[in-house]
Amino acid sequence: MDFKLEFGITDEGKLILADEISPDTCRFWDTKTGKKLDKDRFRRDLGSVEEAYQEVLFRLLGIN
Repeated sequence: MDFKLEFGITDEGKLILADEISPDTCRFWDTKTGKKLDKDRFRRDLGSVEEAYQEVLFRLLGIN
C-alpha cells in the first residue's frame, strides 16, 4: 500500500489532516495474489472498481 495525505494549518496554527484515507487516495493490493484493489483497476482495465472498493471495505470490517 502507498498513499498520499494532505495537511493544513488552522487559524490557530494547529496542524490538521485535510484528506480522507480511501481507495481514491491510496493504492492497495493483495499481498498474496498481487490483485489491485484501488482505482488503478479502472485505469488499467483490470475489472470493477466498485467490486474492489467493496472488497477493501469488507476486509476493513473483517467480513469474509
